[in-house]
Amino acid sequence: MEPTTFENVSFNVPEVLSRIRKHQEEVRVFINAKYMDFVSTNTNRTLLDNLKTLESEIKDLVACTSQLSVDKSSGAWNDLRHFQRDLEEGIRGYKIARKLHSIDDLFESLKLSSNGYEKTAHILNKIKTILDEVDDPILPDLYCFQSLILRYDTEYEALINALNAKFDELVQLQQRSFQNTKSVTIHIQKDENLLYQVVVTLLKTEHNFQPICRFLLDNVFAPVIVKPVSLICDEKSNEQSVLIQLSYQLTVSEELRPGYKTVLSNIMEIFYNLSNMNIVVSEDECFFKVLAKEMKKELCTMLIEQCLEREIPGTIEGMKESPMVKDVCEFNTFLQTTNFIDGDHDLLLEEYANSIETIHQKKLCDNVLDTALEIMKRESHEMVLIEDHDYQFVGGSTSTPLSSCMVTRAVVDLKKFLDKVLAEAIAHGDAADRFIKTIATILERFMVDVPMANEKLLFKIPQQSALFRNDCTYLNYWLQKNDDKLKDHCSFARISEAITACGEDIFQQQLNNQRTQMMQALNGFKLSINLIELGTEQQRAIRQCIRQFELLKNVWQTVLPDSVYKQSLSGLIDQFVREIMKRVQSLEDITTAIGNGLVQLIDIMTETLPTLFKEPAEIHQLVKQWTKLLQLRQILCGSLVEITELWAEGKGPLTMCFSSEEIKHLVRALFQNTKQRQTCIASIV
Repeated sequence: MEPTTFENVSFNVPEVLSRIRKHQEEVRVFINAKYMDFVSTNTNRTLLDNLKTLESEIKDLVACTSQLSVDKSSGAWNDLRHFQRDLEEGIRGYKIARKLHSIDDLFESLKLSSNGYEKTAHILNKIKTILDEVDDPILPDLYCFQSLILRYDTEYEALINALNAKFDELVQLQQRSFQNTKSVTIHIQKDENLLYQVVVTLLKTEHNFQPICRFLLDNVFAPVIVKPVSLICDEKSNEQSVLIQLSYQLTVSEELRPGYKTVLSNIMEIFYNLSNMNIVVSEDECFFKVLAKEMKKELCTMLIEQCLEREIPGTIEGMKESPMVKDVCEFNTFLQTTNFIDGDHDLLLEEYANSIETIHQKKLCDNVLDTALEIMKRESHEMVLIEDHDYQFVGGSTSTPLSSCMVTRAVVDLKKFLDKVLAEAIAHGDAADRFIKTIATILERFMVDVPMANEKLLFKIPQQSALFRNDCTYLNYWLQKNDDKLKDHCSFARISEAITACGEDIFQQQLNNQRTQMMQALNGFKLSINLIELGTEQQRAIRQCIRQFELLKNVWQTVLPDSVYKQSLSGLIDQFVREIMKRVQSLEDITTAIGNGLVQLIDIMTETLPTLFKEPAEIHQLVKQWTKLLQLRQILCGSLVEITELWAEGKGPLTMCFSSEEIKHLVRALFQNTKQRQTCIASIV
């Protein structure tokens, strides 16, 4: 193009500006009539044609002014800048007019009957883009511009309402609740083209599909997972639609929960029929993927926690026969095949399937622990005889003959159960460590739960404390017997010591209780300086203690191992005899009547106490103070001459149990101060 002369510019710029203003006025009148006065106008096409012509002329004029030479004079330069400013102002007005007219032209295209939902949404999106591009600050202040925004909002809302109504017509979700039941119906129209338009448009408008996801989760999948349902899926009988119908009781018992196979089968059937609305938008997007982003995590979590978790077998045999791992993996593959994927939780079920074996082992061990605790809680009154050749209850050589004893039926059952658990651990190496740790937990719980549950019985009833002591020793023997199988687990050495100590502590508390009871009974055996003769009170105290020992014999002799029985009862008798002799020896004066009374009491003791043992003669070895008691009787009955002979200048039998001072004190208490007493005392050195 040849350079334009200054004279041409001075003529053309005002002319173009005049035409711009004229076009602006025409657009203003058109927009005002349509968006302010709401008057129908038919000048749209003429305006569009004029717009195109004017736009071409403006481009040519701008191109010409940019090529002008301004070397003729400074006045020409000022005129050129003046024309350029006028032209820039005119172009600004032209752009606003063009923007307003373009928006109106797009609104006019919405009226075309050939528009589908997708095209309508596309046009509205273009309008929205133009409205959002506020390239001139004056635009938001224009009343007509605000009217255009309002019209866009109205048209967009109308489109959304139409889409929702049409989607609800194509995919009908209904649910009805009755007194005890609920019915859910889903109708999906087979008009694939129309459904495609609706779904694609809804996706482009970023529609919220949370309500349909919530409906499916709450009214379809949740009941299918936890309740027995009547499910009907029909896509063949009606060419126009697919029917999914299910009904179920609102309240059902836990026993009626469906098995996981039934649940997975029902969910797969529902998804298969729901796939009639799974519109594929592109290779990377489909309707099921949109739903999966909203509900897959919750659906899988619900399936795991409310169904699969409960169905994992709690026995080894059950796990061997269960195809759960395979079934869950196949179900997960089915969901991926149907494009029900969200990219974040697609491996949730597969990972759970891979952990089923571990969960099974934990569940199995939990069941083992629960069974063991149930055995521990059984009544402990029933006793079982353990023969001496079966178990060793005390330390020492295994060749040492040991007496039989009693344990509770519960601990025998617990031992058999532990044998079974240990056998399973050995047979199943992959779960061995869990089984062994569970055995340790069982034994630790035994030391806590049984004493706590039977606290009053163990303290008040001697037989119960003896049985518990034997039970602990019995379990300790089981640990020693299986030491070669448990030696790799250092915790069992500690448990072995602890369980033995637990039984001994409980039994020792019972012994202390018996000592306290005995000492309380001996409060009636009072020997004071003012006592003239023994009354019934002293005899009652002695007989009460003997009766206490006889009761212990009845409940301990057949329960405790013989050595433990002898040691326990002889310790009580020894303390009893020691206390009697201490009180006798503390007397400063023993009258003949008191002495005779004491002899009678000692005779009662020597007649009854030996019978507490299978071999009465053993009392001499078992009760340390027994010989001293017999010698005390000799002193109480003897004369000064007999006492002197028994002492035999420190070489007689009395020297085995009595000191010289003790003999002298008894002589002074028994005999009056005579020359014979002085001679006797003088010989005791």
